[in-house]
Amino acid sequence: MGTKATLAERDQRFHRLRQAMRKEGFDALLIAGKGHGWTGRGYFRYLTDFHLWGHDGVILFPLDDEPMLCLSSGNVARRIADRGWITEYRGDWHVTPAIVEEIKRRGLDRGRLGIAGYTFILGAGLTDILKSGLPDAKLVNADLLMNRVRAKRSALELQQYQELWAMSKGAMERFATYFEPGMTERQASAEPLRYIHEHGARDALIFINGNPPEDRILEQEGILSFHMEICNESGHFNEHTITLAYRDPTELEERLAASQFRAFEKVRKITVPGTTMVRLFEVFQESLQEDGWVFSGSRRPHFEFHGQGMDWLEWPTYANNDPFGNALAGAEMKEPPELEAGMVFNYHPSPSPGYFAGYESVTGLKGAASINDHLLVTREGGVRLSGDWDMRWRYV
Repeated sequence: MGTKATLAERDQRFHRLRQAMRKEGFDALLIAGKGHGWTGRGYFRYLTDFHLWGHDGVILFPLDDEPMLCLSSGNVARRIADRGWITEYRGDWHVTPAIVEEIKRRGLDRGRLGIAGYTFILGAGLTDILKSGLPDAKLVNADLLMNRVRAKRSALELQQYQELWAMSKGAMERFATYFEPGMTERQASAEPLRYIHEHGARDALIFINGNPPEDRILEQEGILSFHMEICNESGHFNEHTITLAYRDPTELEERLAASQFRAFEKVRKITVPGTTMVRLFEVFQESLQEDGWVFSGSRRPHFEFHGQGMDWLEWPTYANNDPFGNALAGAEMKEPPELEAGMVFNYHPSPSPGYFAGYESVTGLKGAASINDHLLVTREGGVRLSGDWDMRWRYV
């Protein structure tokens, strides 16, 4: 099982958050959370070490007092408090009015209050309740503050990432060696699912050739892509793919695979403090263009790079053809954020139909190896948290 977080880790996180609050002049933060893995569960997990599988909540995090949480389930709120990270709690279906009451009780209703989760988590109606209930408070979008603090991973988190990758690689090996001819997609997916749950996984998504497993015979011909998105018991997520080939690759497929890995290595080398994700994509694109690949002008929305930790998708993000992706900072940023040492992000540009001009019409180009890896930003370049995992196709 994985390394567990400690109260010393909690104190470190609280200290870093309060340092950032003091610098920005906040009297308290209101940190919104939802029980899903895209944008919301991670805030609660980061400050409580509790896996919020459902429910809505808000954490009141004062600069100079004990934090308190309110959740839409009293029973779950009590279980979070029992964890020991935030012991003051309230269960109330009407979370936001209850938080307003607590803010007034603590005399913070005239303070400068930051809202983390302002853009993507807290609903517009709930924001209106805060504004009407706290007319003398100064409410400020604090998404960027919260995101910056948790984007830099602690030594404990890096250990937990490596444990997650060890579990993920084990699951992929189980899939590659376990299933037999005649199995359905669901039957073939059962063994890697069993494996990760035995090793502490909390959530998992599975896709076979881009689709959820169904009750149909798993085809052992052509290209088979098995993809898992896993949350381990520490609350960290990753995305991982194994690509099995039941035929010889075409010349174009071999050329694309070689181009992808050259581009990956170039990006990895410049994953240093001060680089932006915009620059990472420029280097990725330039590398493929040097090999003769022409990018399509109308590619599907896709995050080429994005932070990944206690949510599937975290700040900072980069999507070349999707301006919405760059808004995940939750605050207007005039310049792309620079990477800092200790950040971790998911690398997964996805050469798929529509990615390159003429892709679908090129005879013999049916698939591409999918590169999913976590890169840790260091002064010496990106460090692969997947270790020695071979992302190339496996020829069966």
